[in-house]
Amino acid sequence: MSELQLSAKLVGDIQNLLQEHDPAAGDPGVTSQYLCAVVGFLLGQQDMPAGQKDEVLDQLAAFMKHVSDDVESQKQQAAAPPPPPTQEAFGIWKPSK
Repeated sequence: MSELQLSAKLVGDIQNLLQEHDPAAGDPGVTSQYLCAVVGFLLGQQDMPAGQKDEVLDQLAAFMKHVSDDVESQKQQAAAPPPPPTQEAFGIWKPSK
């Protein structure tokens, strides 16, 4: 697979296109179903043995999981509060006598 250039704008554009076709695609779950159906449609048109198609589907499922985990991780990092600034102390301490 080649390096993909995934962005929020691209995903939004795809979702908007699907909504023009079916207003229910405003729901991310419906959009996801359409995208899975498109993948199945494209793969179904390929001339390859069924076992190889199953392998490709398994790889794509693993890739979707990786992307989903990555997006979730980025969301959590963006929502996490920044670490407190380091507090450096300096001076000379002398014990009392």
